[in-house]
Amino acid sequence: MAFLIISLIIMLIGLLRLKINKRSIIGGIFLASGLILSLTSLFFELLKLIYLYLPSGDFATLIIAYGILPLIFLLVCGYFIFNSKTMRTKEGKSATAKLSALFGLNLLIAFPALFMLFTFSTKTIPQIIWYILLYILLIDIILCFLFAAYILYSWMSQMIPLQKKIDYIIILGSGVRSEEVPPLLKSRLDKGIEYYQKNPTAKFVVSGGQGADEPVSEAFAMRKYLQSQNIPNHQILFEDKSTTTYENMLFSKRIINEDWSDKEMPPSIIFSTNNYHVLRGSLYAQRVKLKAQGVGAPTALYFLPTALIREYIALLLHRKIILFSVLGGAYYSSLSPYISKTQEREVFLEFF
Repeated sequence: MAFLIISLIIMLIGLLRLKINKRSIIGGIFLASGLILSLTSLFFELLKLIYLYLPSGDFATLIIAYGILPLIFLLVCGYFIFNSKTMRTKEGKSATAKLSALFGLNLLIAFPALFMLFTFSTKTIPQIIWYILLYILLIDIILCFLFAAYILYSWMSQMIPLQKKIDYIIILGSGVRSEEVPPLLKSRLDKGIEYYQKNPTAKFVVSGGQGADEPVSEAFAMRKYLQSQNIPNHQILFEDKSTTTYENMLFSKRIINEDWSDKEMPPSIIFSTNNYHVLRGSLYAQRVKLKAQGVGAPTALYFLPTALIREYIALLLHRKIILFSVLGGAYYSSLSPYISKTQEREVFLEFF
């Protein structure tokens, strides 16, 4: 019960943070983490009731704990590992194509390794080595848990449809190989058109420059596609200088401000990208002080694991407070009980 109360407090902190700032990634991760922990707590409470009150409850608990749960865990690991093969087949060989396999193998090693570590006493292996291993494994598992929270919040943030009137629809560019938009970019445009049909006075901002290996700018290809979908040219604003998501947001903001300059009320803006990219897009919008809400276009299922892992790594690098919090939390959970404040400097210097 105490664990459930702590989980609910974490959820409450997340909700309060989101109430202050609706685009707070930290608040969202707190909310999703609290929800996962609460559901986990309720699951174990249910397991306890099954064990205590149902006929053959001990047998049922044994099957769930040592049969069903490990099987689910192995299936999840297997999905990530074999998804990498699908990525190589469909997208070609690349470093990012291996991310899902590395993540699946990491899960397969880290969790059993933690349980195995607890079977060894500090008399079996040197005490400092035992605590160092515990520290590393805790960092790994906490980061995996936060990844699950990131996925959950990413999904939750896109489940609430937008009801307000929309004035501008920013389409974030992605790579093009010809004047025709590829499937990934087409899905972003189609998502924008979906909202345009409900807001026929809205204007599109097609945002994306021309890379060294691109025959035309991404904005050019997007405008051509929108025109083919009967979107009037005067409702398409053109931004073809950006090369990053940050520049997408910054340059689009400038174009919108120029176009909206004679209005008193601030415009209502959304940006369309693929579902895995919405949260990071929101971070950059917040960074340039652009009040825009992201909407996510569907992404091929085989592509999602790698894309989500890549976005999560980028989020950790962008929001270093999350990474430092994990490092600090793992330290105080593992090394701190062993190393006194007067000894910690000497021990770490000696070890490293």
